[in-house]
Amino acid sequence: MAWQKSRITLTLFLVAELVWTAVLPSQIRAQSALTTPGNTIPTLSLVSVTFDPPGDGKPDDTAGGASRDGGTCPEDARAIGPSITPLKPANYQGLTVAEHPTFFVYVPQTSAKKALFVLKDEKEDYFYQKTIPIPRTAGIVSFRLPDEAPAIKIGKTYQWSLIMICGEAIRPDNPGVEGKIQRIEANPELLRQLKNLSPLERAALYGKNGVWYDTLASLAEQRRSQPNDSTLAATWEKLLKSVGLEAIATQSLLQ
Repeated sequence: MAWQKSRITLTLFLVAELVWTAVLPSQIRAQSALTTPGNTIPTLSLVSVTFDPPGDGKPDDTAGGASRDGGTCPEDARAIGPSITPLKPANYQGLTVAEHPTFFVYVPQTSAKKALFVLKDEKEDYFYQKTIPIPRTAGIVSFRLPDEAPAIKIGKTYQWSLIMICGEAIRPDNPGVEGKIQRIEANPELLRQLKNLSPLERAALYGKNGVWYDTLASLAEQRRSQPNDSTLAATWEKLLKSVGLEAIATQSLLQ
């Protein structure tokens, strides 16, 4: 009887050892896939990016797609499609936590080779302007306030504009767009959460907190790093449509 119990015990031990030997390599492979440098979580592109307008956000007095003078240079033939358009919420003043935020504008194909970017505060104590090149193809362009420019201050509202330079100099009939931006102070919890996040994850967190300009800048950064990712393209399109920018939601994001 004793030898039968020993035989059963030995058999169970051998079976357990065989099962462990078969399972262990797959566990090691799975763990290695998650910890090997350079690997990324495959579900990253499934992160949802939405924009939740801030509860105390002030309604903006200009629509998301507002433009001046039809949005084309007099020298340009009237094209079918959207005119120059600022990427900003239609009904809310855009917020940022950045000292040097990034601004986005859709520019149609035009004969203009450059545009004038202007940023000023309500009393014009702050004033910055810079001429920037216009791409040859239609698409969404961005302009980051450079580090050498004075940082915008927390709690202040600024007005920005982009005016296309038709010909050699700015004329009264030159098309342009404008928007408003206010810098807010990021709370310590938000700053803690932002550490070690991918651009896509930062975009999701900014959007959840109603910080429009940084949501857009972070999502654009991720899209430019993965230009062929159809899921990211769909996320971008959905975000723009959610703030009233349906007309340009599928336009190319230029480098």
